[in-house]
Amino acid sequence: MRVLLVLLSFLIVHQSLLAQSYFQQEVHYDIEARLDDDKHELHAHLRLTYKNNSTDVLDSIAFHLWPRAYAEDESAFARQQLRNGSTRFHYADKKYRGTLDSLNFKVDGYDASHQFAATDITWLRLPKGLQPGDEVVIETPFRVKIPASFSRLGHVGQSYQMTQWYPKPAVYDQDGWHPMPYLDQGEFYSEFGSFQVQLTLPKNYVVGATGTLREAEERDWLLEKAETDRAALAARDDLSNGYVREPFPASAAEKKTITYVAERVHDFAWFADKRFKVLYDTLNVARTQVQSEVKEQGPIDVWAMFTETEAGLWKDATDYLKRATRFYSDHVGVYPYPQVTGLQSALSAGGGMEYPMITVIGRNGSAADLDEVLTHEVGHNWFYGILGSNERDHPWMDEGLNSYYEKRYMDTYYPDRELLYPVVGNVDYNRLGYHYTARQGKDQAPDTRSDSLSQMNYWIEAYSKPTLALTELEQYVGTDQLDAAMQAYYRDWAFRHPGPEDFFRTMDDNLREELSPWFAEGFMTTKTTDWNGKDGTAVSGPRLAPASAPNSPLDLWSGGIRKLSLGFGTQQDDPQRTQLFALPLAGYNTHDGILLGAALHNRTLEPRRFEWMLAPMYGFGSGTLAGFAGGRYRIPRPMAGVQQALISLGTQGFSDFTLPQTEEAYAYARTALKGELVFDHPPITQRKSRLSLQLIRLSKDRPLFEGSPIPVGEQEETNHFLRLGYERELARELNPLAYKISLEYKDRDDLRSEAFEARHLRLEGELTGGYQYERSRFLRWRLYGGTFLSNSLSESAARLPSGFSLVDNANSDYRYDDLYFGRRADGWHEQQLSRRQGGFRAPISPSLPFGTSNKYLTALNLDADLPFQPLGIPFGVFLDAGYYGFRSTSSDPLSGEVSWVGGVSLSVLQGRAGIYLPLVSDPDTKMLLEQRGSLLSRISFRIDLAGGMPWRWVDDVF
Repeated sequence: MRVLLVLLSFLIVHQSLLAQSYFQQEVHYDIEARLDDDKHELHAHLRLTYKNNSTDVLDSIAFHLWPRAYAEDESAFARQQLRNGSTRFHYADKKYRGTLDSLNFKVDGYDASHQFAATDITWLRLPKGLQPGDEVVIETPFRVKIPASFSRLGHVGQSYQMTQWYPKPAVYDQDGWHPMPYLDQGEFYSEFGSFQVQLTLPKNYVVGATGTLREAEERDWLLEKAETDRAALAARDDLSNGYVREPFPASAAEKKTITYVAERVHDFAWFADKRFKVLYDTLNVARTQVQSEVKEQGPIDVWAMFTETEAGLWKDATDYLKRATRFYSDHVGVYPYPQVTGLQSALSAGGGMEYPMITVIGRNGSAADLDEVLTHEVGHNWFYGILGSNERDHPWMDEGLNSYYEKRYMDTYYPDRELLYPVVGNVDYNRLGYHYTARQGKDQAPDTRSDSLSQMNYWIEAYSKPTLALTELEQYVGTDQLDAAMQAYYRDWAFRHPGPEDFFRTMDDNLREELSPWFAEGFMTTKTTDWNGKDGTAVSGPRLAPASAPNSPLDLWSGGIRKLSLGFGTQQDDPQRTQLFALPLAGYNTHDGILLGAALHNRTLEPRRFEWMLAPMYGFGSGTLAGFAGGRYRIPRPMAGVQQALISLGTQGFSDFTLPQTEEAYAYARTALKGELVFDHPPITQRKSRLSLQLIRLSKDRPLFEGSPIPVGEQEETNHFLRLGYERELARELNPLAYKISLEYKDRDDLRSEAFEARHLRLEGELTGGYQYERSRFLRWRLYGGTFLSNSLSESAARLPSGFSLVDNANSDYRYDDLYFGRRADGWHEQQLSRRQGGFRAPISPSLPFGTSNKYLTALNLDADLPFQPLGIPFGVFLDAGYYGFRSTSSDPLSGEVSWVGGVSLSVLQGRAGIYLPLVSDPDTKMLLEQRGSLLSRISFRIDLAGGMPWRWVDDVF
């Protein structure tokens, strides 16, 4: 009896938890729409019955008018596009934009007002409060101006993708209203309901849609076309696996009206194209069981629609659709809908997009890729369509759970498939993406609102990390047990909008394992599995994998004894091996001549906790050994507000001076120790900042003369620099802004050959920004200012190697931060300039007393891309100007000098590489340029050699 009572109590509590304050409003849509394909417009009428199943009295209803997101630059969609680096919509002509207008709401026959809360959200004021259990009928005409394909809704020519196209009530649930703007990155949350949609359009359009087609004549036409198209495709041997430019046939003068009905869906989408080929098949599903409701069901209709583009891949699409539907039915729960459709059309919001019973797919490239994307999008019918989670707030509940089953599908049907790439070999994108961000402290919790995730983290946290976490859970509990728990989740929560707590509770109840806190933390936080236990167990949490496979998919840093492997270039991190890589190196400078060597390093595609590189090179001109070596240690999230801490030590040495008398090359050695704190900012703010402290030791070998015309030996000249720097960036696409500030102390040893060396305390600042005045056309500017707070030779007219310089050539690179083809070399080597200090793009010889100061320097650099760029060559114009303190002799008073130069440019990589031809300047600069001779000798060029060297990794890109 006690056992029965306990069991009964458990069932009562379980059912009460399932029923706790959840309710669903009922929405029934009746829409009539007419397509005007000449004007790319849709003229429609909405009749909507809305029943209030809550316990609250509603005086207003929030409506989504998502086509209006394409109307203006201030919409949330438009702002997100810019945050993610796309200016295509921002600079689009108004004729390509879209909107929804012509609204005239009536509620139960009475006029009703509405008020916009955002570009694409409005509040409909009800004439009287809607009581619990009551319903109202809402009607309005509306017009949709269909935009070009910027995201999901759109058209390309007369191919139409009609998604998120009608006025739609927001969800009202136990947490209140959920009005949300349309976003490209971030999907949706909608009320379940029923739809009857009547479409009128030219007769020769092929339409695929949510729901069941009512007109027998239209269905017979599609079935006949499917039979004809399948036979025609089978007879052809010229089907393309790539893009085919296929013209649109003229629209038929005769119109047709077709009707689709759908039950228990929360969205309705349709696609129309006169060029569609059609394939048809059926799939038998014995029964549907959802929430204890068992319903016999006949064969499911399976449709594929596509154009000549990639027709060679799509000819087997119905097989992929059937297999995917059966796979999810077997492992998650039986498909409850009467049809499934996959079609190919324009899509600018990713590789595919799901809607109830129908999915749209972009181009793929291979049959396996098409199968994978179709499977993923079909799988959304379960997690997006039937469970209906709030994907805007919890994107992993759809994307992550679905991606896990997509991975299992691919592992089942393509077990030998490897994503092989030249040099790097096989790549596991889920693990690569997660490790890449998490090891730098750049990851975010999967349970982060989709519009607060960075673009890269949207993929990693919504898709990849949940897949890894579920894979780890599968290793722990077993595949069948996990499927059983997921089937219970599907059964209990279908059509009920579950939240994260409902998912975790169902997993706990059905797996009967102590999964807390590990499992939930894998989704709700940035925590990861700590696999330091030698027996394959986690330090905190349950044993999640057998000892024979101790490396968790979520393990950041692999440990233990591993086999040594040597590879070429780099590869993905292999947790079972200690990986070393080698790659050949080649270089050149005028002192060493041609340099050849090799690099040995341990850097994988993912950042490592400790990275090192050894890269010796032999200079065939100098006959000496050169190269570089270094190591870096990273600590992700060492403290609150810090993304990662980095400690690095590196050294490099090349020849930098050749004595003309003996043609002997002399070398330098630069060793730097640097500590950095990279601060954490929400990605949506587009801010980046870091604090650094660097100690540099620069040692140069120089000839020792001691009164002799030829060297009698060598001497070492050594300087030390201590630099404290802070930099901050606002990485906006249209008008980026950044600044840097640094304080530097320079010490010196007892130098005999450098009479004008001095200790100094130097303060510098740089402010950079820009404005994108047309798509991919920028006006960029840079302001620089520097002053010596202390300098023992500040009153001297001596030209200090570490003084301020208007021209940033090799001579002014006194810390040896950059790499040059020739230091202390004249001729064309003087034409290589950098972008420090004055940034002056005029190759004036460093032997001339021009543009240097021992006191202060300010400079302005302007660059503008030309609006016309013949053959796509990035031509532009530039202007540099500087003001600096100058003394002709030590006895002269300090005077302010102004110099300027302007000309034409050809630059790339935001000015990090380019060619510059000065054409106008002040008289003194003009004279010095003319002294160089031909126009060719006046050209300057930039190339960031140091930034492109192998030890400068690209971890700051994302």
